[in-house]
Amino acid sequence: MAALDDCGAALEKLDALCCEPGRSPRIAALAATVAQVRSQLRSIDGSIAVADQVLRHLEDAGGQTGVLQVGCCAPNRLPLYTRVLENLTTAQRSINASVGRDH
Repeated sequence: MAALDDCGAALEKLDALCCEPGRSPRIAALAATVAQVRSQLRSIDGSIAVADQVLRHLEDAGGQTGVLQVGCCAPNRLPLYTRVLENLTTAQRSINASVGRDH
C-alpha cells in the first residue's frame, strides 16, 4: 500500500533528522509497527476480524506518532509527523473499504 510506503519514508527522514538519540529507538519501534501492518494487509482477504486486528495496530501506530510529535523539539519536522498521520488515516480508510465499511 502506497500510504504505508510513504509513511515509512517519512519515518526514515525523521530518524535521520533527529537530534536526540533517545528518540531513535521509539522511531524504530513505530517503523516496526508500520511494517507489521504492511505485512498483515495480505491476510485481511475480506475478513472483518483480521481487518479489526490490523486497524488496532494502525491505531497503535497513530498513538506512537502522537507521542513522538508532541515531544519533538523541532517545529520544522511537524510536517513529517502530519504526513505519517495522514498516511495512517489513508491506510485505515482503505482497510475499512476492503471489508465493506467505507463511508
